[in-house]
Formats: sequence, structure tokens, C-alpha cells
Amino acid sequence: MIAQPPKETGINGFKCLAFNENAPGTPVVLIHGLLCSIYFWWPDHLSVFGNRPIFIIGLPGHYPSASIQSSATLDADSLATAVLDQVNYLLGPTAPFILIGHSTGAHAAIAAAAVAPDRVQGLISIGGAVTGEEEGGIYAAFQWMANKLGAFGRALISPALRASSLSLGIHRLFIGDVLAEPKKTVNTTAFQAYLPYYFPALQKISGASMGVYFRDLANMDLSDIIPSIQCPVLVMCGNRDPYVSIERTDELASMFPNSNVALIDGSGHMPMFENWPQYEAAIKTFMARVGQKNDQVAYA
Repeated sequence: MIAQPPKETGINGFKCLAFNENAPGTPVVLIHGLLCSIYFWWPDHLSVFGNRPIFIIGLPGHYPSASIQSSATLDADSLATAVLDQVNYLLGPTAPFILIGHSTGAHAAIAAAAVAPDRVQGLISIGGAVTGEEEGGIYAAFQWMANKLGAFGRALISPALRASSLSLGIHRLFIGDVLAEPKKTVNTTAFQAYLPYYFPALQKISGASMGVYFRDLANMDLSDIIPSIQCPVLVMCGNRDPYVSIERTDELASMFPNSNVALIDGSGHMPMFENWPQYEAAIKTFMARVGQKNDQVAYA
């Protein structure tokens, strides 16, 4: 069982959540994706990682962490630094950990694993890819606006995001862009309980910060650093993900020296809600693989 409520910690402009922080075992560090927050990870789902310490950290510019300046530049190095600064504060500078990232959070997890390969005991990419360029959907439109229309295009992203989060009803339409079967998923009991948990943070997201992400992710390429990551890796994706194709998933997996692929049937970009049994089985199999020898590791 996951201890609730979590402990909330502030770290140099970031907010983090800690569950079971005094439990034995190699800690798990979870990173949300673009337009999300530390409240992306639904507490009811965290038991899939076992009864070990679980820390949920934030990406720069995502509420409740501090916004970033429109003049800032994001790259793999800056994402890795943001991740490792938080991990070092929470766990100490030498402790091992397991990294899980969703979407853009997978980019950040890969970047951090390449900087600290001796500490990362396992890595899970959920809906990640080698590059940050979007193939379709509204995210691809935002990337086009941010890069082709410059500052004007980035300024247009902010009111579009505000419009998408005016109410839960409107947001249900917006989130359908990332799901394989929107009506089926959104109407489940679990998702109906989840919506009010993460939605308030979404309403406070910084449009200026997101403009920087949509501009810079389009040009972010991790192909040079991925082969240096030697730990076990699980590359997971929905087999109907509108943002990350099966071909891009296979491309990512092929670059890691030690990886497995899990394609979640009937799922889009949120497999944990679209096909929980298959998602759970894939995560638990991977955790058993990487966690056994480190189950009694203590961190500083």
C-alpha cells in the first residue's frame, strides 16, 4: 500500500511529492510530461512500483514549480540538471534510484540517466521518443506556431491553453486528443476520480513557459546520449498513441544497449488509464527485474 497523504517538499523553485520515503528499497523517481504537473501521477496507481520510496518531481516551468522566463532555452543538459538537482536534494548525491518518465518526462529521464549512469538502476520511458518533435495532434500545431511564427506564435499558445482548461467539461474534449478511445477512458470511474486531482494544477500552468517547451523540444535530439545508458530500460508506448508511433518507439528502444519494449494494446498516450492490466503487468515485470538485488538499499 502507498502511504497517503504524501509529503510535499520545496526545492529551489520546484515542488516534489514523497510517498513511503522511509521505506526500504531503491527509490523510484517519477517525472511528468508536458502540460502536466506532479499531480499527473495518480496515487492509486503507485502501488505498481512496490512498497519502496517513491518521489514525484517536477519539470521546469510546470506548476506548482516556478515558471521559466520566455528568454530561457531548454535542452537535454538543462532537463538533466533540473532532474538531478531535485534527486540529489531528496536522496543525497550518491544514492541509486530508478527513473520513470512520461512523454517529455521521458526525455528528462533519459537525459538524467546519461549524466548519472552509475546511479540509475533502471529506466522506464512511457510515450517517449528519440526526438521531441511531435508527429501530430494539437502539440504538433503548437510546435509549428512556436517555431514558425516566433514570439507571436508562442504568445498565442497561452490563451489556447487557458481555453482548454476553463472547465472540466471543456478539458474532457481537449484530453481526447491524447487518448485512443476518449469516451471509453474518460467515462471510467477511475478517470472521473482522477480528473479533479490533476485539473487544478493544469489551470495554473504558465503559457509563456509552455511556449519555450514547444519551441525547443522540436529541436531536441537524444540520439547521441542514449547509447551510453547501460542500465535495464523499459520502452513503453500505447499501440494507438497519436503522438508517438510504434516506429518511433522501436527506434528509441533500439538505441539502448539493454532494453525491452512494451506496446500497450488499445492505448493512446495514457496507458495507465487506457489499459491498466497490461500496464501494471509490464511495470511489475520490469520492477522485479531491476529491484531484487537493491531491495534493501538505504539512501542518505
